[in-house]
Amino acid sequence: MKAAVFHGPRDVRFEEVERPQLKEGEVLLRVKACGICGSDLHTYRHGMFLDLGNRIESGRVMGHEFSGEVADICGEVPGVSIGDRVTAVGMGGNAEFVRLSAEMAKNIVHLDDSVSFVEAATTEPLATSLHAANLGKAEDGETHVVMGAGIIGLGILQCIKARSSARVIVVDLSDKRLAKAKELGADITINARETDAVQEILALTDATQLGVVEAVDGKIDAVYDSAGMGKNFKGKSVLEQALSIASVNGRVVVVAVYEQDVSIDYNIVVRKGLQLLGSWAWTMEEFVESAELISAGKIDRMPLVSHQFPLEQASNAYETQLLADEAVKVVFTP
Repeated sequence: MKAAVFHGPRDVRFEEVERPQLKEGEVLLRVKACGICGSDLHTYRHGMFLDLGNRIESGRVMGHEFSGEVADICGEVPGVSIGDRVTAVGMGGNAEFVRLSAEMAKNIVHLDDSVSFVEAATTEPLATSLHAANLGKAEDGETHVVMGAGIIGLGILQCIKARSSARVIVVDLSDKRLAKAKELGADITINARETDAVQEILALTDATQLGVVEAVDGKIDAVYDSAGMGKNFKGKSVLEQALSIASVNGRVVVVAVYEQDVSIDYNIVVRKGLQLLGSWAWTMEEFVESAELISAGKIDRMPLVSHQFPLEQASNAYETQLLADEAVKVVFTP
């Protein structure tokens, strides 16, 4: 079968590899669409998170956000039939076929006929965004800030807007991504490359100075760090910025992955009574809800799919996903 195989940092190649063999209770999916995740990029750039790839003889096949048709079943899997249009999670989706373990096969979600395979492949990252948004607990009348307008940050924006009238400020370095945020309902966008985002947000929210330690009540109910910190980044981290603009008793949700250590002033966390919340992946209930939000038309994911590539152009696809000014979500369509 066709596959995009990871051999090392900045080295992904198109190859013909052996088709997966099934064991009892497992399902073989013919992949129709598979997105390149941020964690895939950490692997591609630096060799991080290798466990997220499916080991084969020549290297690793990455990709865990996909959709497709059920091509084969070993034994009986209740509710699943050959030919079903589904989305699921597993390892090795950057290929023509992917094997779903018996455990993963239990979590297959069937697709509404109105949902395309490409859009369905964005269900998993939307579930990650939904999990972060659930931690942020947006309510009508609140102000939330999303820092980082990639697929996860934009998904958080979509989830907040789908379920509340909270005001959302989106911060990024890319005008193209900020324009996409506006298209998706952001109330205010700020390019942190052109202005001091922290000072602009504090001015917008009539922030007040707190005593005892140098801290400011930024009047922001929740801040989402969906940017993280790359290995080569220098300067004040997004997490530090998030802590500085959050309100007293506010929530800071960290959904990004960090490639280097970050030092923060915990006196600010204590003085402001902040909730610092780590957000990892999603629950199965959130995965199902994400699929329902898409099928019901409450969230439109197609505007986030910026590029589509065949597996034969695997290297070009990964290099494109690295271009923050050009790409939001790159999807393989085997």
